[in-house]
Amino acid sequence: MKITVNYLKHTLAVTLLTISLFACKKDSNTDQPVATTATLSFNNGLDLTGKLDFYINGTKKASLDALLHSDYSEIPEGKLNIKVSNAGSTTAIAASDFTFTAGRNYSAFVCGTVAAPTLVLIEDNLNAAAKDSGKIRFVNLSPGAKGLDLNVRGKQPVFSNLAYKSATSFENMAVATEVNFDLRENGNTQVISSLEKVKIENGKMYTIMATGERSENNANVKMTVITNK
Repeated sequence: MKITVNYLKHTLAVTLLTISLFACKKDSNTDQPVATTATLSFNNGLDLTGKLDFYINGTKKASLDALLHSDYSEIPEGKLNIKVSNAGSTTAIAASDFTFTAGRNYSAFVCGTVAAPTLVLIEDNLNAAAKDSGKIRFVNLSPGAKGLDLNVRGKQPVFSNLAYKSATSFENMAVATEVNFDLRENGNTQVISSLEKVKIENGKMYTIMATGERSENNANVKMTVITNK
């Protein structure tokens, strides 16, 4: 009889411990809700007269002038259709399906040529900058066979040989009142575009994008700076 009583006590203790652990696990899961949305910024990389409208699954989300961008906004996770049209028109000049993962940040860029615009989706890692620094990245939206080099004037390239429709990661850059950037085709010494007096603020995140069709004199190539955060 004594063995039976001890056995029952042991069984009861194990049962209570299991219930306690399950309750703790349940509370832990409740304290950390699972993300079900991503965020997306729209960017107009076409240097055209007139605004462009950006749609997700047929609903207009932004209307942007040339070389401008929208703030990040929440979107559902999963496969979504992004369409771009001239303002006031429902006819797409570019459209693509993309898959979005909950809890992540993205930027959609329309770029290419006037005759054949295209969409590019880039995932944005918005982790904080180092102490006394901002962060910059470079996006090449200028159609051309050669990659592009971006450098701080008089110094070695910050980013080298970046292919068309590609982006770098965000990299730390020391806080500065004015930074001048020069752009070259990889392997060439000729500056094809410059960006003057860019202020790098503590904790801010910036995208420098190159746009415009390249030609013999590269007169159409421009650089624009975007503040992501």
